[in-house]
Amino acid sequence: MTDTVPTRITGVVALATGVLAIALLLNHPAEHATDFPGFLQEEAANRTLNAIVHGGFMLLLPTQIVCYAAWSRILGSARALSIAGIVFFMTGAAIQIADLVIDGLMVPAMAQRYLAAPPEQLANARAVFSLCETAIRILMPLGLGFQAAAVLAWGTSMMHEARGNGLLAIALGLLAFSADVVAATTGAQHLLFVAIVLLELWTIATGVFLMRCGA
Repeated sequence: MTDTVPTRITGVVALATGVLAIALLLNHPAEHATDFPGFLQEEAANRTLNAIVHGGFMLLLPTQIVCYAAWSRILGSARALSIAGIVFFMTGAAIQIADLVIDGLMVPAMAQRYLAAPPEQLANARAVFSLCETAIRILMPLGLGFQAAAVLAWGTSMMHEARGNGLLAIALGLLAFSADVVAATTGAQHLLFVAIVLLELWTIATGVFLMRCGA
């Protein structure tokens, strides 16, 4: 009984983080600016919302790491694929958090600062924001790619004992990884949102599995 109650609670937490992550994603500020001054205005205007959305993800990801650590323990801590899953997810989460800090906190703060800057300072500002954009375009796909690999590892680990759950994980992991790769290679950033939703669907499914294990 001492194990079932914490496992059930962990499942509820995992399910909640998945739902909250999708809710945060739906409130992600849209980007409409077509020039640099417009970009600065847009980022400065959305600074608070960006902090809420990106900061929310920064809080959810460590919580999901804890939930997935419990999930990996249930799968079997001695299994190489189970260990690979949690290691891949932790690596991906760390990379994604680095992206969230730049995209959600640093860029809006700098936009607010340069919004009233004289024109002669905007040339230097462009270089700084270009560096941030390059980092964002590398970090987010890389972080999501590791997380998708984690789901694939967990799915493969479950194939012998829970084939249906394993197939679900592999399907979601493959779809998320494919969307991530296409986004990274073509610049179709909206596919990164698709990858995130697929990963969060797996988090929700994991929460359901954990609650069943604790029943």
